[in-house]
Amino acid sequence: MEYRSLLYKKEGGRVTITLNRPRALNALNREIIDDLFTALKEAAADPEVKVLILTGAGRAFCFGADVSEFSRQIEPGNFAPALLLQKVQEIIRLLIGTPKPIIAALNGFATGLGLDLALACDLRIAAERAKLVEAFISMGLVPDGGGTFFLPRLVGLAKAAEMIFTGEPLSATEAERIGLLNRAVPTEELPKAIDILADKLIKSPSLALGLAKQALWKNIQGSLASALREEARNQKVCLASEDHREAVRAFLEKRDPVFRGK
Repeated sequence: MEYRSLLYKKEGGRVTITLNRPRALNALNREIIDDLFTALKEAAADPEVKVLILTGAGRAFCFGADVSEFSRQIEPGNFAPALLLQKVQEIIRLLIGTPKPIIAALNGFATGLGLDLALACDLRIAAERAKLVEAFISMGLVPDGGGTFFLPRLVGLAKAAEMIFTGEPLSATEAERIGLLNRAVPTEELPKAIDILADKLIKSPSLALGLAKQALWKNIQGSLASALREEARNQKVCLASEDHREAVRAFLEKRDPVFRGK
């Protein structure tokens, strides 16, 4: 199948899905969200595929949501973000639900919703140049791709709160130190590191891997579904807020936002 905004490469038991909007830092718009959902379903259903790799073209893994598209109204009272968020959360469920191991190869920035995509993968290896940011707060928003679910389980409640409340970036080496990444490697060594890990997984018993993945996510979840519902409810409030509209205006006008808490 041909995709418009991503590259789909199947080779030797693996599929590499590359988000391919480098000029937009692979920000998520409707087109790339639709493509990613379809590509993940295709790879999950293909019995020849043992391992999935998710990465980005250019200098970013994914810079989060495309602010200009997420801020448009489809019709009065019906915001595009609500519809796009629903599809993104379906992608999060797909990443967790497929019994095949998924590696996030973080070649650069993983920001906001882009970071949440990486958190929903089973394994994360990053280039040392990568920066990881839960950037929702800077737009007057809350995490909505499972960030409030994944982060405390990976780095603890206090560090998760710091990342979400402040939106301060983490270096790849710091992210590795606190357990957010499996490994940070020199940028030029990222492809080799991914190949070595993927090859190991391809040679492993796929039935056992799939069952182990399902058990891991089942036992750690508590309730991802309820976490996603809570995030969606909170995001609906934030999307309608004056602070979010001010954040969008400031972003497009290249100035600092002035938030008023409403």
